[in-house]
Amino acid sequence: MSYKIVLPSLLLSLGLMSFSQTQASTINKPNSGKKNGTTILKESKKTDEEIKNQVDALLDEMSLFKNEENNSAELSELILSAAFDYEGVRYRFGGSTRNGLDCSGLVTNAFNDASSINLPRSSADMAKIGDKVSKDEAQRGDLIFFRTGKVNRISHVGIITEVLDDEIKFIHSSTTKGVIVSTTKEDYYKKRFVQINRVLLDDTI
Repeated sequence: MSYKIVLPSLLLSLGLMSFSQTQASTINKPNSGKKNGTTILKESKKTDEEIKNQVDALLDEMSLFKNEENNSAELSELILSAAFDYEGVRYRFGGSTRNGLDCSGLVTNAFNDASSINLPRSSADMAKIGDKVSKDEAQRGDLIFFRTGKVNRISHVGIITEVLDDEIKFIHSSTTKGVIVSTTKEDYYKKRFVQINRVLLDDTI
């Protein structure tokens, strides 16, 4: 939701509403001199106060939304920092220590080290949580999923580290090279890409 667009539109509509209400009060009420003018002025002030309250409420909502975005960005950086701390650790199926990590072991460790978010242990289960986003919407800290096995199901996961115009870079635990950064430009991952999930703003986790 873009508050840069919504706020001016709301202010305009509220302003028009105030003007319309003032005009209606002027038209509908008989002219009774000073008393009538005082009544219209009071109604106008009342409408202005209502508009002010609505604008204040919107500004509060915008502030909350901005704080949520900032918190999410900060958390993403902490998670990525935790993930990079494992860079170079060798691959080990089912591993979740510095003696060896598989792909989901790296991701769960990074999230656990940097946050209170407890992710499922398998990449297939991780793919079921959060919100799916397109490649164009991808951000640092999102999870990226692949089908790397012979069966038709998600079997590999990484954490997005960088989003460029035509590629996405991610840190993951490769079966051959351990914890490294790879890219969707590589044919292997380009052909096996499945989806991207955003979990950092999911209150259900």
